[in-house]
Amino acid sequence: MKRFGCFQLDAANECLWCEEKQVPLAPKPFAVLRYLVENPQRLVTHDELLDALWPETYVQPQVLRTYVLELRKLLGDDPHEPQFIQTVPKRGYRFLSKVTTVRQDLPEPSEELHIVGRDAELEKLAADLEHAAKGNRKLIFLTGDAGCGKTTLIDAFCARACSEDGARMVRGQSVEGFGGKEPFYPVREALGQFSEQEKAKEILARHLPCWFGKNPENGTRVPGLGEICEAVESLAQSEPLLLVLEDLHWADASTLDLISALARRRGNPRLMMVATYRPAEVDGQHPLMGLKEDLFTRRLCCEIVLGPLNRKAVSDYLLQELNTNTLPGGLASFVHQHSEGNPLFMAATFEHLRNQRLLLSKGGKWHLATPLAEIELGIPDGLLGMIDLQLGRLSESERRLLEAGSIVGTIFPAWAAAAALKEDVLDVEDGYGSLARRTRLLNAAGQDELPDGTRSSFYVFAHGLFREALYAGQPAARRAERHRRVAERLKSLFAGSEASIASELAQHYEAAGSWKEAIEALCLAADVAASRDADHAARELLRHALDLSENLKADEREAIERNLLNQMKKYFELTPAQLA
Repeated sequence: MKRFGCFQLDAANECLWCEEKQVPLAPKPFAVLRYLVENPQRLVTHDELLDALWPETYVQPQVLRTYVLELRKLLGDDPHEPQFIQTVPKRGYRFLSKVTTVRQDLPEPSEELHIVGRDAELEKLAADLEHAAKGNRKLIFLTGDAGCGKTTLIDAFCARACSEDGARMVRGQSVEGFGGKEPFYPVREALGQFSEQEKAKEILARHLPCWFGKNPENGTRVPGLGEICEAVESLAQSEPLLLVLEDLHWADASTLDLISALARRRGNPRLMMVATYRPAEVDGQHPLMGLKEDLFTRRLCCEIVLGPLNRKAVSDYLLQELNTNTLPGGLASFVHQHSEGNPLFMAATFEHLRNQRLLLSKGGKWHLATPLAEIELGIPDGLLGMIDLQLGRLSESERRLLEAGSIVGTIFPAWAAAAALKEDVLDVEDGYGSLARRTRLLNAAGQDELPDGTRSSFYVFAHGLFREALYAGQPAARRAERHRRVAERLKSLFAGSEASIASELAQHYEAAGSWKEAIEALCLAADVAASRDADHAARELLRHALDLSENLKADEREAIERNLLNQMKKYFELTPAQLA
């Protein structure tokens, strides 16, 4: 057992503990952490890590960065001031913390890993395992977007299945950029976890000697489908076997063939397979889609789709994490709104609030240091890596399209993006249609009729954080120019009825740095608000216009400020102190 900080790494059982609580960690990130912990205080190069974890196989170094990002999140490590994992640019990593060896065993977890909002899914998995334990093989596809909680759900289910139902569980994970490099890679990884069980080792050595015999052939011979099926079914004879294969969107064809074969075979092994994948990574041509549809039609599989959590689940999560019975008013709604129910985003939003000391405890009660309406959350640090990875898969033209949409907001019309790019709206709509079909970053959101009688499609970002990342990632000058183009197109479309879109015009002109035009639009919006007896709103709009006038040259500012003050006097009975 290796100890560092508050953590203990159990290499024999391949698990990580923080004090007396087990930290969920997938096999490959665990392997990266173990290697770094076993080689502390020295530079471990990219090549050394890749050779140690993927011998005789080419794997892109980007895979290591993905796993290190995940580890930093679990360890609470700041990449700018690391306590555990230091990045040595273009070379590798160094494990900084002091590592000690301890002999005492950690106690078993005192209670089941608790997750929120997934009771129905856990009950479904438990019922399927009960059927499998009676000799009715089961295959479940567990699907959902990145961060939806597939791994967490599996962790909770496996913990209960192994402790209460007596099932044996092994897990294998496909690796991005590795599919096709080594046949059956996640399957071999999973079966290799039986290395401490003598009976299982004997079965594997008998059926798969080229992998697990006394003299394994190190990949020079690949076993056939039938051999692997016989081995798996033999392991599932005496007691239930839970075989978990994760991230099948990166799996090699041979692994998919094995899943197909195991699902179709006769016999009554006590076998349950759970296979996960992200629909966003699988297009209509991916062989996984054809496999799933065929098995589903033949009633040889089922699917559990993990959607977003509802507000109650978010509230339950916050109550659990804060160990309290009451939450500050509006906190659950705030976190739910900003995370949109994505469990990973929810956890990152909560951690961001605590790390920034926006959520504090005093006298045993939690309170907000800043009113929710004044909190500008931005993108929580824990999500930057994941969002960068997803956006990094876009082509230059695809990213350009999404950047143009982000100029308007989370929901935007194609005509506005076309104006921002100075491109034909039909070409832009074709581009968005393709993106909506092939990715989970964007969804169609209907159509609307414009004042000139034409119709334009609307689109919505799958999550507001994607929009924020795309917006913030644009150079300031380019972003300002695109705002100006959208404003000019708005004025053209709504010529003669500019009052109806005055607020939108003001926002775009202000973002473009077109101060005079923004002030004019704010004055128009104030007129509209005053005509509707919304005096407070009108006053705030004019005050904002006064603030913007500070950006004008002195000779322009004096006349404009005088006009603004006259407009305020016209609508409102204000004292000199109020005008100040």
